[in-house]
Amino acid sequence: MARFSKKDWLDLGLVRLAKEGAAGLTVDALCSAAGRTRGSFYHHFKDHNAFLEALFLAWKQRNTLDVADAIMQQPEENRAQTLSDIANLLDQDLERAVRKFAQSNAIARQIVQDVDEVRTEFVVGLYRSAGLEETLAREIAQLEYAAYVGSQIIWPGMTAQDRIRLDQRFASMVAKAFLKD
Repeated sequence: MARFSKKDWLDLGLVRLAKEGAAGLTVDALCSAAGRTRGSFYHHFKDHNAFLEALFLAWKQRNTLDVADAIMQQPEENRAQTLSDIANLLDQDLERAVRKFAQSNAIARQIVQDVDEVRTEFVVGLYRSAGLEETLAREIAQLEYAAYVGSQIIWPGMTAQDRIRLDQRFASMVAKAFLKD
């Protein structure tokens, strides 16, 4: 049997969180799903809280920091559309499960708050580089991010294509408003 790495535990945790919520993240549930012993789990994590912190930091890295890095590799004129495409193709079940878990877990809550700040600031930066002044860029970024998160909760079954279409409509409205000023 191949060794189960720390990354394997984190990958499994993210899948189970998306599918089963908090119940999928108990040590017993994880070990059962992995077909591994508690000793294998504790070889990588000193305790369950250490696992949760690593899990949510892995989510932050994959769904925020890696996305931002990919966007910044694009030509400036393609960044907003690429961000919309990538963000709306993320696993929305995982995004919702992360937020739900964070409501009752301080470790997750702090990381989610940090992610929300990083994501919002990233969008502010995109608007600033497009020529918007700081206050307007921030307000639009906050509205856009609130709509992104809100749509995940209000319309969980919305397809990625529909989310992208709404995001394009929002960007068009922002552009028209910007051109009027």
